[in-house]
Amino acid sequence: MTNTAAGVAPKSKRILRTTVTTLLSVLLLIYVGFGALFYFQQDQMTFPAPSKYTNTTPADVGIAFEDLHIPVVGSQQVHAWWIPASQPSDKVLLVFHGNGYVLEQTAGPAGELLPLHRLGLNLLLVDYRGYGSSSPGTPNETRVYEDARAALSYLLTQRQVRIHNVIFVGRSIGTGPATQLALEHPDAGGLMLVSAFTSVPDAAKAIWYLRAFPLSLFIHNRFDNLSKIGSVRVPVFLTVGANDTLTPPEMTIALFQQINQAKRLYLVPGADHNGIVTEGGQPLEYQMTGFLNRIH
Repeated sequence: MTNTAAGVAPKSKRILRTTVTTLLSVLLLIYVGFGALFYFQQDQMTFPAPSKYTNTTPADVGIAFEDLHIPVVGSQQVHAWWIPASQPSDKVLLVFHGNGYVLEQTAGPAGELLPLHRLGLNLLLVDYRGYGSSSPGTPNETRVYEDARAALSYLLTQRQVRIHNVIFVGRSIGTGPATQLALEHPDAGGLMLVSAFTSVPDAAKAIWYLRAFPLSLFIHNRFDNLSKIGSVRVPVFLTVGANDTLTPPEMTIALFQQINQAKRLYLVPGADHNGIVTEGGQPLEYQMTGFLNRIH
């Protein structure tokens, strides 16, 4: 007589194993496919350059400036503004802006141009390639570092600025190139980071679908500020909005704890990521001025 019960059980187990294996294979394919899509689209996600914006210049807010196009490689160039200090100064703030706006928007009411100008130093503000009237193309970490080095080279060679008189300034994604230059130039004057992040993979965790599908292995624009900041040999100023959820204060505090040089940290009460300039106001400018006076 055939024992049907004994035969059914192994068959059910085989079916279950096959089903589970198939399901896991499908999930793996979905994950790899989503990861591949993310890998090839992350440059656009990291650098969402606006195509429409108000063409404001420093002259619209009563500030004298020179409009520049600084060569990077070959015929490619970055758009920049040279803004002399109101009173003669040897010092220059080399400024790298965030990823969601172009140079022209820094002169708007929520932009950083006016507060930085009031600090009393010369300014060089730079657009990345792919932004505004800089050369077209999609930015990535490597290209942004090239843009930053080209801007610094312009200061040193064309403006004859000494490296110890250059202070690197970065806001949001701009903290990446600012930190990189500070790492490469330990003889520079200082580093100022506004709304900094520890790394792009850490910042990506604020996006729900990147938490649900961990994609750290697929991220090539890493801007790993945390691994670099301990080796920076210049004084550092950090500020972040107390209510920032995109680059939360915990990231800035983590960076602050790793710094081995003179340092200052200021949390802007009530400010989120985009409102740090307007919410910071005079107290933020006072903190920045105090830092600059201390290092010079």
